[in-house]
Amino acid sequence: MFPTFDQRTLAALVKGQLDKPKTHDQQREEYARDFLLALDKDICPSSITTDGARSILRRLSNAAEIEIEHPKHDYLAPHGGRRGMGEILVRSFGYTVAARYLDNSEKMVRKRYSHIEADELGDLATEAIAEVDSI
Repeated sequence: MFPTFDQRTLAALVKGQLDKPKTHDQQREEYARDFLLALDKDICPSSITTDGARSILRRLSNAAEIEIEHPKHDYLAPHGGRRGMGEILVRSFGYTVAARYLDNSEKMVRKRYSHIEADELGDLATEAIAEVDSI
């Protein structure tokens, strides 16, 4: 879902994908980062690893001085980001589209985010009661 920005990984990827290895060194001089070179040459960077994501989230959590009370970790974990993104997708586009983005079945997404449908039904019921009260 998210590309890696690890410089060593990107350098190896770009060097391996270009026609001639010497071309890599020449073209690198034209770009500020190997990521930009990869984008320009239509080379798809690999996804960030779970450990890479954890490392970034640990660093960001510490920098933001976020206190996490969780038995397994003291930083914002990738799973929490996925859950948050899932909630945004369901609320914005519905269960079917969210399932495609999250690479899950729609049934699984409905189960995990059932609280959203319950909230929406509660809102509809509140509106219905308000309409009846105004008559």
